[in-house]
Amino acid sequence: MNRLTRNVLVLATLLAPAPALAQQTTGSIIGRVADEQGGAVPGAMVVATSGDTGFVRETITDAEGLYRLAALPVGQYDLVIELQGFTRVERNDVIVNVSRVTDLDAALRVAQVAETVVVTGDTPLIPTSSSGLGDVVDIARIESLPLNGRQFANLAATVPGVGLGFNSEVTKSSQYTPQISGGNGRNINYLVDGGDNNDDTTGGLLQLFPLEAIQEFNLMTHRFNAEYGRSNGAVLNVVTRSGTNDLRGSWFSLFRDDALNARTFSEKLSGVNKQAYRRYQYGGSVGGPIIRSRLHYFGAFERTQQDTRQPVNTGGVLPEADGVYPVPVRETMFTGKLTATLTPAQYLAIRYGRNANAQPSNAGPRNAPESWSRSRNTYDSANANHNWIVGESGLNELIVQYSDFHNGIPASGAGPSLLFPNGVRAGANPVAPQATEQRKWHLRDDVTVTRRGLGGLGHTLKFGVNWIHEPRLFTSTESLFEGQYTFTANNVTAPLREIVVIGGAAAANIPLDQYGLYAQDDWRLTDRLTLNLGVRWDYVDGVPLNQDGNPNFLAMQAAGRAGRFAGTALEDFGREPRGDKDNIQPRAGFSYDVRGDGRDVVRGGWGLYTDFAYTNANMLTAAFDAAGGSGIVFLASNPAGLRRPDGTWFRVDDSLSMIASQNLVNPNLPLLAGHVVSPRLEQPYTRQANIGWAHELGDRMAMTVDYVRVDGRNINTRLRPNALVNGRPALADLPIQPNAFQFRTAISKGRSQYDGLILGLSRRMSRGVEVNAWYTLSESTSDVGPAYDELDANLVQDVRDPFGPVQNGPTTRTDARHRATISAIVNAPWGVQVAPFFMYRSALPTHTFEGMDLNADGNVVDKTALAYRYTGLDEATGRATFEDAGVCETVSCSRRAPFSQLNLRVSRGFSLGGSVNLEAIAEVFNLFNAKNPFIPITTQRVSSAGVPLASFMQPTAYAGDFQQPEQRVGQIGFRLTF
Repeated sequence: MNRLTRNVLVLATLLAPAPALAQQTTGSIIGRVADEQGGAVPGAMVVATSGDTGFVRETITDAEGLYRLAALPVGQYDLVIELQGFTRVERNDVIVNVSRVTDLDAALRVAQVAETVVVTGDTPLIPTSSSGLGDVVDIARIESLPLNGRQFANLAATVPGVGLGFNSEVTKSSQYTPQISGGNGRNINYLVDGGDNNDDTTGGLLQLFPLEAIQEFNLMTHRFNAEYGRSNGAVLNVVTRSGTNDLRGSWFSLFRDDALNARTFSEKLSGVNKQAYRRYQYGGSVGGPIIRSRLHYFGAFERTQQDTRQPVNTGGVLPEADGVYPVPVRETMFTGKLTATLTPAQYLAIRYGRNANAQPSNAGPRNAPESWSRSRNTYDSANANHNWIVGESGLNELIVQYSDFHNGIPASGAGPSLLFPNGVRAGANPVAPQATEQRKWHLRDDVTVTRRGLGGLGHTLKFGVNWIHEPRLFTSTESLFEGQYTFTANNVTAPLREIVVIGGAAAANIPLDQYGLYAQDDWRLTDRLTLNLGVRWDYVDGVPLNQDGNPNFLAMQAAGRAGRFAGTALEDFGREPRGDKDNIQPRAGFSYDVRGDGRDVVRGGWGLYTDFAYTNANMLTAAFDAAGGSGIVFLASNPAGLRRPDGTWFRVDDSLSMIASQNLVNPNLPLLAGHVVSPRLEQPYTRQANIGWAHELGDRMAMTVDYVRVDGRNINTRLRPNALVNGRPALADLPIQPNAFQFRTAISKGRSQYDGLILGLSRRMSRGVEVNAWYTLSESTSDVGPAYDELDANLVQDVRDPFGPVQNGPTTRTDARHRATISAIVNAPWGVQVAPFFMYRSALPTHTFEGMDLNADGNVVDKTALAYRYTGLDEATGRATFEDAGVCETVSCSRRAPFSQLNLRVSRGFSLGGSVNLEAIAEVFNLFNAKNPFIPITTQRVSSAGVPLASFMQPTAYAGDFQQPEQRVGQIGFRLTF
């Protein structure tokens, strides 16, 4: 155990018994009790009671009349405030949300006799003590809105400023991901019951849970407090359900069939009939008391069996592969939970979760089925949370979690992987076989010391420590061991422009320890003004990894010490390896209640936010090289086409020995992939600022207007610094392997910028209507790739200036100028409930390539001279029309098609007697059958002859294709509750 680890554990031990108020899995009610003249009322008893579980918390107002009810499990509470000589005040159905403070002030008047005043009204719409942005997605939205696939995180799209896209990771190919501040979901810290739920290999959400087990989640999108770390984008904090004093349960069954669906556009273009589509989703939950008001249990189960078919159209490249093929998806999830009120001051929750799924890998309308594999994943986690109230209003919250993840993708078959310019893929799956394992322990302890005076009305001083111990972060792959062959044209007889063959056993374990410390002061300066002041420090032990066994790293270090890289993007090479220990993150914000009635709040602030860079963004391949086990054993590249010794074109079936004399990597050298990590690799961070106004429009409606700015720095990227310069590799003078374009260096020099104006409107259920709507006008740019939490370093136009202006383009996964979402829940006549959910996104950028190596750097990624913009779709042929959009100034200057989708849920409840109710459900996704064509990175002309390509700026997939939004698809089912 190193010194830092010992210090963290000692600190956690010292802090554990201290009074506290922080909450990761619970919420709080705070407020001020005053008399009729506005004077403080000290000594009043304030009691919150849960009608569901019997849970009780109480406190006494202080000298300023302030009270704090901390560590309240999520749910509804009845609040009672009383003091002898004053009226007794009761307020029912007070909502407590996860990681949120509910602000409730009260006024007591002198009473001559015993008197009770029942205060009616909803919990305030606008938080008056928080300067951050975000929203809580509660049980009403979870149970009432149409939710395709029942993935709870999809409802993040109802939160102002949050988009929705598909996860770009092959192990999560059927999973959606929230898009926030220019990121694609890998810049979010996912917490479930306070425990870490992040994929440290590829980023993003790790484990899914049954929807019946989700109570609610709080999505903090911008400027969250210092108690939250390991994110430069947002925090999604989920709390699972618990049992109550009454036996309650549910059972649901949802069914899809091709009789309820539209024919997909790809099926029409392929000339095939509507294919079989069948999906069953079923499961349920049960919970109740073991010891009434003391000990409760809860369990939930969900199963998905989906059988759909994917049309494949290779555009004439491989007619024998064209057809329709099954793409089955299977998933099983289970969650079990015990909650116990050990004493009036101590609350314990223990939860276990399991998620197992299998889904296609590399399936798609342009990929021949021979290149498909089946990805299998299993996730297990066990979580324990202990809340301990100390003194009048203190809390210590301790969270311990163990989690385990396994992924495996088998090989699709023997032979090389074949890649054509129009994106058609054949042969072997290029990402298989591979396996990933993650095993981690998570310990966090949060405490707070409440201080009165010191200026203002009082301080809530929070402190905490976070430790993630990950002894197993393992990856292995044998992909491309038989090579990847890249063609110059969309024809199997066309010349080959590149052959890469990987060899050796590629496997590595990257053990990590993540540490975090923070202090937060929520200072109620006056009745109207609250300051949120904090500072956080994060450190990852194990980054950068030890590369002493990698001769490429040693060569780069020697060249750096000799001054070879001074003033370049590689300037850190040659320096002594050092971890990123200076991640001090100050955060400051304010919330000002303009009139003191909670109806108008001005909020704003600024802060630094450090993330954890998932290892696939920087270290994974370098770890293989450090272990000395894998690398390129053959490399041949010629943009004009590879030739045999006699001058004729080299073909796929030819022996590599025909061109081995010029291209074979020396077999006496170690097998290296050619990847090194900067000795001063740093974790990415953002500078976040916001200013905004929230206003109540009556008792049940509120609007918000916020401007946010997010500047990303130290973004990790895998630069290819060895492109050709003046006809020879830029690093030709160094003894690196391979001494070619494929050599990569992981550095942290990338930048991004996001500007957004976010307008939100929310209406609580009133007269049978509830509405959530928002619109965002935004711009997102980055010089590292498709999103600031993803990368594509292959697009560098000039290796001598890899972060120049031409690289700083719109982010291709997330830069939509306009986004809008509207969702509603309408209680119609005759007990019918109607819930529409509409999403719109303007066109995203894409890269358009010339297809010719105009700058002679050996890499055919030169951007087009002109930008192009999608203008429409021919219904008969599926071909897109597009127009010139001016000079192309950055690598992502062209624009794809916009996206829209309307989903609809209609349901009606029927009482079956007693507490048993049956809800009949009908849902339609993509009601208007929007085609939503997807245009990938496209090449303008054939590199060898300059011939225009018919595939340029043409869609490769439409709604209903694998990993695309649905075509119009219907679903019927029921949900039984008791």
